[in-house]
Amino acid sequence: MSLKTIRTLFTAAAASLLMIGCGSEESTPDPQTPAAQPAPQNLPKQPPVNKIVERMDPDGKAMHLTATNPAGKKFEASIGDEVEIPAGFPEDVPIFPGSTPMASMSSPDEGMIVTFKSGGEQQAIFDFYQSSFADAGWEILDDVTFNSQLSLDAIKDKRKVSVIVAGTKGDSRFSVIVTPEN
Repeated sequence: MSLKTIRTLFTAAAASLLMIGCGSEESTPDPQTPAAQPAPQNLPKQPPVNKIVERMDPDGKAMHLTATNPAGKKFEASIGDEVEIPAGFPEDVPIFPGSTPMASMSSPDEGMIVTFKSGGEQQAIFDFYQSSFADAGWEILDDVTFNSQLSLDAIKDKRKVSVIVAGTKGDSRFSVIVTPEN
């Protein structure tokens, strides 16, 4: 999945979740605030969406969004305290022990992103993925440390996995991105 596709999926999910959170009430402009400027014209065009279905778990611990575009391609996103890993998450992609999924996005044609929270240290999570991928036959393409963020990319069987680890001591967040290799 290209970075452009990831940004498009994330933007679509974020915009939809924002609409959910804001409700349908119209706001009244503040007379003290200057008039809004027109939106820049060079922003990437978002794909049209035919149908969006939103639902909240009965216990209120997670919100789910399903969108379908005019071509029939489906996109699903979930965010909350008790999010499930998307169906079809590859069995040969390990999950750091004791971590909890807190957000996910998936599209059958494009891949999936699952963000986890963990009490584990960043370096321990990163080391786990490096050794687990090597043990499972993944070819590690690169690993990068930038400021306090660690990332690695691996490929196997025409699939690419990227793992990005960030956070503070004892409160880490990491995303596992699985895509078809282009």
